[in-house]
Parts: sequence; C-alpha cells; structure tokens
Amino acid sequence: MKQLKFLLLSVLSGVMLALSFPEYNFYYLAFISVIPVIYVILSNDLKKSLIYGFIFGLSFWSVSLYWMFSFVNFNTGAIQAAVVAFLLWSYLSLFFVVWVILINALKKKGKPIVMSFFAAFLWVALELVRTYLSTGFAWNFVGYSQAQFKEFIQIADILGVSGISFLIVFINMLLYYWLKQIKDIKYLCIAVIVFGAVVGYGYNKISQFPTDYGDEIFVGIVQPNIDQYEKWDKKSSEDFLYSVNKDLKVFKGKRLSLVVYPETFLTQYYEKDKKTEKFIKNISSLGKINLIGSVVYEKDNVYNSVLAFKKDTKPFGRHDKNHLVVFGEYIPFRETLAKFFEVFNSMGDFSKGSRMDVFKHENISVGSTICSENFFPELSRELILNGAKILTNHTNDGWFLNTAAPYQHFVMNIFRAVENRKNVIVCANSGISAIINCCGNVVKQTTLNKKVFVAAYVYQNTVATIYDKVGYLFPYFSVFMTVFLLLLILI
Repeated sequence: MKQLKFLLLSVLSGVMLALSFPEYNFYYLAFISVIPVIYVILSNDLKKSLIYGFIFGLSFWSVSLYWMFSFVNFNTGAIQAAVVAFLLWSYLSLFFVVWVILINALKKKGKPIVMSFFAAFLWVALELVRTYLSTGFAWNFVGYSQAQFKEFIQIADILGVSGISFLIVFINMLLYYWLKQIKDIKYLCIAVIVFGAVVGYGYNKISQFPTDYGDEIFVGIVQPNIDQYEKWDKKSSEDFLYSVNKDLKVFKGKRLSLVVYPETFLTQYYEKDKKTEKFIKNISSLGKINLIGSVVYEKDNVYNSVLAFKKDTKPFGRHDKNHLVVFGEYIPFRETLAKFFEVFNSMGDFSKGSRMDVFKHENISVGSTICSENFFPELSRELILNGAKILTNHTNDGWFLNTAAPYQHFVMNIFRAVENRKNVIVCANSGISAIINCCGNVVKQTTLNKKVFVAAYVYQNTVATIYDKVGYLFPYFSVFMTVFLLLLILI
C-alpha cells in the first residue's frame, strides 16, 4: 500500500509540474509541484527512489510533451510515433533520475538549507546539460512555466530564465522542510521572504519600463498560414506568393519602418527563381527594412536564413540559422535510421550558420533569430551586444498542428524580452505571431492557423541589463555551486 502511495505521489508531482506550462497555464502549481516527489525521494532507499524519480520524469514529459506523438505520427505512423515519443520522454526523464540519485544519496548528510540550495543548483546544472548534450533539448525549463507571472520573472534581467528555475526548486525544497517540521516556521519564512523580494523587484522593474518605453517605430507582421507541404511545391509556392502579394495591399501607405515575414517564407531562392525575385521587388518598398525568412542555396550548401531587403531585390544583410533542429533540419545517423523511418530518405539537411549579424538602416537596428535559436539566451544577448535595439524571431511551428507546442515555444520569447529589456517581434507561419514589450507583456497576439497581417507600434531602446553585461553565467555558476556544495556536504 505504501509503494502505491509513493507511485501516485510521483505521478502527481510530474502531472502538477506539467500543468504549470502552456497551454494549461496553472503556473502557480510549479511552486508546490516538486514537494510530493521530494517526500518520496527522502522516504525511500536509493534503488526505489530511482524508480520513482523516473516515473516522476516520465509523467512530466508525457503530459507536457504529449504533442510529440502527434508531431511524429503526422510524418510517419502511429507505432513509430509511439516508439519515438516514448524514447524521448524516457531520455529526458534520466535527467530527473540524476537529480534524484544525488538528493537521495545526501539526505542524511546535508542540513535542510544547504540541501535546498544544492537541489536548486543541481536542477539548473542539469537543465544546462540537457541544453547542449548530444543534439540538445532546451524545451520546458521549469522557469518557462512562469511566463504569465510577470512580476516574478523580471529578475531574469539579472539571472536569466535559469534563475527562475533555481528559485522555483529552492522554494519547493524549503516548503517541503517546513511541512516536515510544521512547528518550525523558519523554512516557511525564508521561502516567503525570497518570494516577496523577487516579486517586489518585479513590480519595481515593471514601473520603470512601461509599454511605450523607447523610440517608437511602426512595423508590419505577415502570418501567411501556408500548408507545410504545399509551400515546398514550386507551383503551389508561386500561387501562394501571388495570393500574399495581393493581401499585402493592407500595408500600402502605412509608412512602415519594418516588415517581418516568417521562417522559410520563400522556399525558392530569388537568385534561382524569377517569380520569387519579382515578388521581392513588389514588396520591398513596403518597409524601410523587410526581413524575409528564406531558403538560401549556395554552392553545395542549403541555409535556413533571414534576408534583409531595402528598396531593391538584393539583400543588404543575411542571417543563417546557427542552431539546427535534429530530425527537422538535419538527420543524424541518416543511413541507419532511414531503414526504419522511410520519411528520412525524403528529408534534406540544412547547413549551419556561424554569425549573429544585426540589420541596421537609418534609425532601425534589429537582430533576428530563427525558430529554435530563441532556445539559446546567449544568441539574443550576442545580438544586443552587436547593437540590436529590437529583436525578431522568425518561426514556422506549423509542424506542431493545434497542440501545446507552439505555445511552449512562444513563451521563450517572453524571457528573451525580459532578459535583454527589448521588444520582441514574433512572426510565425501559422501562429503564434506577436509583439512582446520589454517587461514580457504580450501587447498583440494572433491566433493559430489563420492568415493575419498585423500593423502596430513597437519600441526600440539601448538599455543594457546586468544580464547583458555579465552574460549567460548563472547556469555555469550553478554547475560550480553544485560541485562545491557536494564536496561541502560530503566533507
């Protein structure tokens, strides 16, 4: 009976944590969601804790990344999708298992405050490893669950999103120790003080940066909502460009400073396709800068790029995607995997870019990321250091259909806005497109799976945050502190 209780508590923890993320958005659950599994870990021996830790992880990932099955199933079949999804969920659960191993192994050695710090630093360190290990998977850091809690996330301009993850786990640990010794309220007091200080900091920052903070420019966002497969067919893409060109008349005479198009909006490169070149000529006068997601063919390489045009058909700037998505933009072990997943035979590979250039013209200075590049906070920071006064994220997300995935991807832009105190323009093929101000408030937002053309004001600024100045250091500091506290506890 006791084992069943521990099993249910482990599942409860995983489900509660998953429900704190979009599109469920019960973000407040994150502050108590880890408590049940902490109780389970500290109530069992190491072997049983490993099992419960894996169940905790599997519960979390299968609920929060349920869309992985439908995403793979759309391209393959149900059996293959089930296998791939389960393997990914299991792999990601191993990071929770590592966390469980160390917490359980030290449960009789460390004092509650030290263990609370250790558990929080270890969690952040494992999120860092997950970001870069093998192909990397930076999805659903615990900190991202708080995208709607604007007062709490403002401290990201110092610590980044990893700092939010740290605070959530730290508060969970303190609340567990308080519940264990209910008469000893010092752990509750510390948790309340930390929470209150972070929220107080947030209120102060939000008052410093109103929605209209900075220099105003007028921008247009194009959400074309083209079918994922039709866009790669040459005839269909020509029809699509003709249709969009007519719709773009809504921007005529609006004196736009910037017009933003989504990732791979152009699938036929303008140097190789006359109709694409004609389309660019027709629309290049709409804005002072026109940022268009395009496939670029260069010798033997194919790039996923953003091209910057003024009033001509030759780009004055180009950004090639630096971080490619595994199984989306490149296929590892292609020859082996293609034997089991036939779809891989028909999928091409993109080449990796290496520069983070800023597009500058007149009073405009914009830095662009493509799709999953917004997973990596250091890329947006590099753009700010290179002179960007506003950020754009060009994405597709149509692959994910009508699931939670576009919402989970979208909230990463909220943290890039807060970390750097910059407005962020998000432009997606089928949604979500939006304008986010420098406090992470979504000023305008489109719905999924609709053709939409948005014109709105955004604001540039030259603010340099503490995060901009010191860099993406907190995760690496967490690795150091994990090792330091481990040695301290053992000694």
